[in-house]
Amino acid sequence: MIAGMVNAQPKGFSHVKNTDAFQSALSKANSAIQTVASDFVQIKNMSLLAEKVKSKGKFYFMKEDKVRIEYTQPFSYILVLNKGQVLVKDEQKTSKINTKNSKAMQSVNRIMVDCMRGTILTNPDFKAAVYENSSDYMIALLPTNADMKKMFAGIDIYMTKKTFDVSRLVMKENGGDVTDMNFSNPKHNTPLHETLFKVK
Repeated sequence: MIAGMVNAQPKGFSHVKNTDAFQSALSKANSAIQTVASDFVQIKNMSLLAEKVKSKGKFYFMKEDKVRIEYTQPFSYILVLNKGQVLVKDEQKTSKINTKNSKAMQSVNRIMVDCMRGTILTNPDFKAAVYENSSDYMIALLPTNADMKKMFAGIDIYMTKKTFDVSRLVMKENGGDVTDMNFSNPKHNTPLHETLFKVK
């Protein structure tokens, strides 16, 4: 479902009136992409802490629905999403989750995959509004289902106009915590080994 004006218009951006043209261009750009590898810096702003928590890592995507988020600094933490299965691995233990048992995990998984596939505007769990400035698009997502409303106040996705790469992902939780991921140095269609996405 595509809504006209979901959130307040972000500063420096104007509303994209023709979302069909945007969707078409996004789908076309993503159809040529089989894999994506990029660096990221994440800032976690927690409502109960004065200090922001900064971490760095690598992001990997492989069509159709394989995602690996690998934190390398200041700690080691790996999140792998692969066909409905989630692997979480930290310095102490490894745990495997079946997203079929968790609607929240299913939806977060879908958001990540939708961003890479170019199908973010058709996610039924959110209303979407699209904005633009001279260099970027911004998609503002507002949760519509009960599970997502419990977790998120909203999610903002920034994409570069030139390549439609996701440059920034801002997840605003209801408790006031904000996770701000900035992506850089994206590489398309470089060979990625299947072992990156193993969930066993």
